[in-house]
Amino acid sequence: MAINAWDHYVTKAGNCSACQKSLEPQESYFATLFEFDDGFQRRDYCGNCWKADYRGQAFSFWQAKIPSREEKRKLFVNDEILVQIFKRLAESDERVKQGFTFVLVLILMRKRLLKYQATGHQDGQEWWTIKLVADGLEYRILNPNLTEQELEGIREQLNEVLAGD
Repeated sequence: MAINAWDHYVTKAGNCSACQKSLEPQESYFATLFEFDDGFQRRDYCGNCWKADYRGQAFSFWQAKIPSREEKRKLFVNDEILVQIFKRLAESDERVKQGFTFVLVLILMRKRLLKYQATGHQDGQEWWTIKLVADGLEYRILNPNLTEQELEGIREQLNEVLAGD
């Protein structure tokens, strides 16, 4: 799957995925990431449509609030959720997920939640060893050698998946 295929999976906050009701400023909702064979899809649910069943079905979920029109757009997930998503993606061998994971690693390193340890090479590929600051666990992450354009595209897509409008 091409990196740009992530565009297909992004749905923006603004409407409930179940009842299609418009989510109003300052209204709480549940944002979910569901994993399908061909990638992730974000679905947002108003409080009335949220079902406890989604907890077990979703790859990840979090509760958020639609910002007032005056508020600057921001990530609606806290650092803990970003780390949980990273942990679930860290072992993937799918190209799109590796790119997504690598950009997430860069974000978490910038937030000082992950610490770069070393670079190694195996079978012509570059692998980074990083450490999760909170628990000291080490992870080995493939550097997919993304172009600047691919990095920027994934960063924007990650922001769209994790942020609301």
